[in-house]
Amino acid sequence: MASGVVFLFAAFLAVAVLAVVFSYLAAKKRREELATYAASRGWRYEVEQPLLVDRFTGPPFGLGFGRRAYNALYGSHDGRDLVSFDYEYKTQTSDGKHTTTHVHVFSVLGLSMGVLMPPLSVDPENFLDRFVGRLVGNDIDLESEDFNRAFTVSCTDRKFASDVLHPQMMEYLLQHRDFGWRFEQDSMLVIAQGKRTPAQIDATIEVMDGITDRIPEFVWLRLKGQG
Repeated sequence: MASGVVFLFAAFLAVAVLAVVFSYLAAKKRREELATYAASRGWRYEVEQPLLVDRFTGPPFGLGFGRRAYNALYGSHDGRDLVSFDYEYKTQTSDGKHTTTHVHVFSVLGLSMGVLMPPLSVDPENFLDRFVGRLVGNDIDLESEDFNRAFTVSCTDRKFASDVLHPQMMEYLLQHRDFGWRFEQDSMLVIAQGKRTPAQIDATIEVMDGITDRIPEFVWLRLKGQG
């Protein structure tokens, strides 16, 4: 009986050690992969960047405890400053006897717009419900019922939302139905659950380009106080 207990404990300990080793190796591989990716584009890579923890607001920022921003990439894309980083926070649940800690991991990609943007979020239906809860805002229905069924739009400025989300923009976004994004301060943010690979970062930037390229010139002029 005693030997069986010892064997089970040893097996459990071995599995735990293997899990720690695999986690360490996976994290090391990701750091190396991102550092190589950044260098190939002339970007800067930082293993940890505490300043990014409070750089943005709204979910998933400001939630839980043990918040951390790491694997940060700083660079420039098509004349715009860009930042990409892994972000995590922790929560705990308890059944009265045991407390379990949960780690929530997200990939954040921010592209500078060069001007302060009215807050606008465009999310696939149930996108934030799946992740961290819907942003508080004014939901807006647009003229496309197909788009309204596919996305939830929140913005305090209905005219701005309508100007940005014109028919051609909505048609483009319907080609990327799982793509959620928002304007916050001077940035466009695209946040995904989990961690993006370099190829996924490139693909995300490509869609972000497609969105910014379709914002009408008169909108940019108005934001710059020229229209």
